[in-house]
Amino acid sequence: MSLIIMTDGLLPKLGGIERYTYELARALQQRHEQLVVITSDLPGGQLYDPASSLPILRVGARDRTERVRALSTAALDCIRDGNLGQPATALIATKWRPSGLAARTVSHRTGIPFVLMAHDPDVSRCGHNPVKWLTQRRIVRSAAGGLAVSRYVANCLRRRGLAEDRIAVVYGGVNVETFAVDGDNTARLRFDLPDNGRPVLLTASRLVAGKGHSQIIAALPRVVESLGDVMYVIAGAGPEEQNLRRLAEKHHVSRSVRFLGAIDHHRMPALYQAADLFIMTSRQLSVGNQESLALVYLEASYCGLPVIASDTGGCPEAVLDGQTGLLVDPENPRQIADSIVRLLADKDLASRLGAAGQKRVLQQFTWDRVAERVQEALCRWALL
Repeated sequence: MSLIIMTDGLLPKLGGIERYTYELARALQQRHEQLVVITSDLPGGQLYDPASSLPILRVGARDRTERVRALSTAALDCIRDGNLGQPATALIATKWRPSGLAARTVSHRTGIPFVLMAHDPDVSRCGHNPVKWLTQRRIVRSAAGGLAVSRYVANCLRRRGLAEDRIAVVYGGVNVETFAVDGDNTARLRFDLPDNGRPVLLTASRLVAGKGHSQIIAALPRVVESLGDVMYVIAGAGPEEQNLRRLAEKHHVSRSVRFLGAIDHHRMPALYQAADLFIMTSRQLSVGNQESLALVYLEASYCGLPVIASDTGGCPEAVLDGQTGLLVDPENPRQIADSIVRLLADKDLASRLGAAGQKRVLQQFTWDRVAERVQEALCRWALL
């Protein structure tokens, strides 16, 4: 099998889709698949790529329209020049736009089928734009298959008209070879967190309204009232930071909230190790805009943390309620607070949930397992 993976972004850009694309490509390569990754040029990419074992081709473009043209031109050149060493059997687009548009163009020109990797909200949110909706539906229905990161996203593909037998749920994973917890008991000191017995709650995500930081901050007064003092650590950057700081002041919990800013992925295992539980209560703020799966849930579980997640979207597929963590209504700060208190007060329960989550990730959510599911789907669709 020879694959061309087309994506709008790749590491070193921070983001779930970017990390997903890189890890999946790496796992497919380790399973002896011939491939090349074509992506938009990003600052730092030329320094990052030589250290990677992946064949990465970066193309420059000023806007989304140019990116569609640049991605499709690069893929056509790659096919014409035989860069894979053998004929390409399939294209994989990681989003419906711009890479899906580009892959559809290449497929029309060459006859090579393309597969769409579906991440919500990519295949569920078009607002009130009929042109965007029709374009998205045309791309989805033209795809030879859809690789959905959760059952929730698979349902989005069905609603866009892709046949049931052309959809595969492949989930996401954790790189257990590199995402290592080293057992160092000084992890909190690495992030300047006081090692004074204060329980540490951790959220790692972009600081945008949909990730639910505000509801957790609103829940903190009740947590502090029940347990004394805690520390809520927020890793990530984004447009909501100042709003969240003001909200913490409003609820008189500023001293209990620490903003770390963006954290490099290689430092995340130590940060998980510094925490007592992981919490991210993603919210649905617009139609179709729900969490699809979130790799951070799986990473936290792999690091042995109990997890608190929303009971919406694909979150219940990443976190099993009462088995690897607790699910909550993301719009209910009281319920969020009670779940935090429950896990911090019952260390045996927290330990059981964390251990079960770690075991589940090792069994079902490694990147090798994800790559295997992708191969099985491509085989089933006769794209090998």
